[in-house]
Amino acid sequence: MRLRLLTLAISMLGCLPSVQAAATQSPQTAAPVTAAQVQIIPDQPPFALTLAQLKQWSPQSELAAAANISRQPLARRFVAPLIPENQLQDSRQDTQAKVLYAPDGMNNFGNYLQAQPKFNLYNFSNWAQIDVLNWFAGTADLTVQIPARPWVDTAHKNGVKVIGSVFLGIAQWGGSPDTVEKLLEQDAQGRFVQAHQLVAIAQYYGFDGWLVNQETDLTAVKDAQNQLVKGQKDAKRGAELAARMLAFMQYLTAIAPQGMEIHWYDSMIADGRVRWQNALNEKNQQYLQQGKVTSADAMFLNYWWNAAMVQQSAAKADALGRSRYEVYFGVDLWPSRDAQRAFSESKWLDWLFKPVTSARSTHQQSSAYGSIALFAPNVNFNFSGEPKRPAFSNFAEDASDHRRFYQTEQRLFAGDDLNSAVVDSSGWAGLSKYLPAKSVISSLPFVTSFNTGQGQHWFEKGQKSGAGWTDISRQDIAPSWQFAVFGSAKVAVNYDFDQAWQGGSSLLLETSTAGDADIPLYQTQLRLGANTQLRLVFQPKTGTAQSTLHQVQLYLQFADGHRELFPLTGTAIGNSQWQQLGVALPQLAGRELVRIGLQWPANSKPSFRLGQLELLP
Repeated sequence: MRLRLLTLAISMLGCLPSVQAAATQSPQTAAPVTAAQVQIIPDQPPFALTLAQLKQWSPQSELAAAANISRQPLARRFVAPLIPENQLQDSRQDTQAKVLYAPDGMNNFGNYLQAQPKFNLYNFSNWAQIDVLNWFAGTADLTVQIPARPWVDTAHKNGVKVIGSVFLGIAQWGGSPDTVEKLLEQDAQGRFVQAHQLVAIAQYYGFDGWLVNQETDLTAVKDAQNQLVKGQKDAKRGAELAARMLAFMQYLTAIAPQGMEIHWYDSMIADGRVRWQNALNEKNQQYLQQGKVTSADAMFLNYWWNAAMVQQSAAKADALGRSRYEVYFGVDLWPSRDAQRAFSESKWLDWLFKPVTSARSTHQQSSAYGSIALFAPNVNFNFSGEPKRPAFSNFAEDASDHRRFYQTEQRLFAGDDLNSAVVDSSGWAGLSKYLPAKSVISSLPFVTSFNTGQGQHWFEKGQKSGAGWTDISRQDIAPSWQFAVFGSAKVAVNYDFDQAWQGGSSLLLETSTAGDADIPLYQTQLRLGANTQLRLVFQPKTGTAQSTLHQVQLYLQFADGHRELFPLTGTAIGNSQWQQLGVALPQLAGRELVRIGLQWPANSKPSFRLGQLELLP
């Protein structure tokens, strides 16, 4: 059916701009060109459309914006398991389960197209830990929510897909069956007109699909002012619209080109009522699969599930002939709600993963029952706190609170100790215990300045200028693990915004307890050439002697486990405290580089910044 509908649809899609372009991992070198004031556009085209505007939309219309087109291709990813060196070929984690990341209200956070003149805006850097970014937003009127190019660019550079939202609101909050009917319009040939528009928009802007979030009770009766008529239901209309919605989903999924994903949110059932199932079962399975017909590429389940419902959902997916990893179990992290409150509720992780003892090591391999949809992970930004639940950070109001903002995001993946290399014995263990990171570093040159895409200033070769700014499209490839420290030393690793080499931030490593350390930074699949060069810009923190810094070694680890070591002995750059290490690597030509990291011996207590790392062909 998918192929038949795709053939039928070709004439409506027309010729759309190509989104192919060369990927780059080079840091941005030009200072941001900022607007005079913050310009985030939460509720207007090109980012937000009513259904009437959706129908009118074309690349030539005023509703479209060429400036929002992403031409960054989706990078190829590979698994980057974080495990000890002597177990490099083993893993205790599930490599097939995926993570969808859905900050609540992305239209309010990310709807900008140029660098913004403010440091403390919402940002994200743990791309290696997620697979899909959902631009979760919408109102009863602004049904179609379109991702902003800077976010799509950076997601794609990290191999992460981005999907927009089609939001059909709850009836008591303005949603209406009449609105849903506008989405389901068909032409004389029976084609769903709005489905073609959704595909055309995603192709034009270069993002990767849609989440259809249908939460309108289709049996509801509304008056002329769109108010609910209490005590009245229209069951016949509800069932008819629900059947058309199912057909719409199957049509949309069928015409979506290869690589585009259509997700369905678990809310409505076959009679048109909204009844969250919190599981994949007989009442909602048709919105994922109906016989041999695919209704959606994935289902985002509501949040009130338990261990039994997890296992039943996996079994149902198997019975339908679908991958259990196409079922995303919703995880509501907002602290004011009870389902999976951030950091204080963790039993759901044990429900989702069953331990399997590995035959090759003492590790336990985790086999997931499905994938994960993290809803409202923006708790680090705009959760202002409650009497019993203080705010995780005040970064949205206080730019100086940036460390807690970044550490709260890291905590979600690395656990309470902020160290992915150590499994927390109690409390919040972090998703990295169960799911490996993924990397995209497979070609040279590889260049990073550890720039998160925002800063208190702009730095160019260590020289500071300007004031606060944010532009996530300028973000460099972040470390594969944020962060991981093996060994006896107590080391804090953080982004530093006071001193940087290029962009807005550097990587600051502060050792409070002397000891040995192994800090992996990047997983790679790089074949070195005869002319490959390594360059590292670094700076000792005040109080760290050069002799101590010389004990630190940058390592290049190869597929056979061998490490080439390079002590941090560099030459000063001008009159600054920054130093540069530069090494030609002809002796390593043909070798496969799999990891880049830092190490030092047991008697060391170094503190220093990394400003830039380059591997040049």
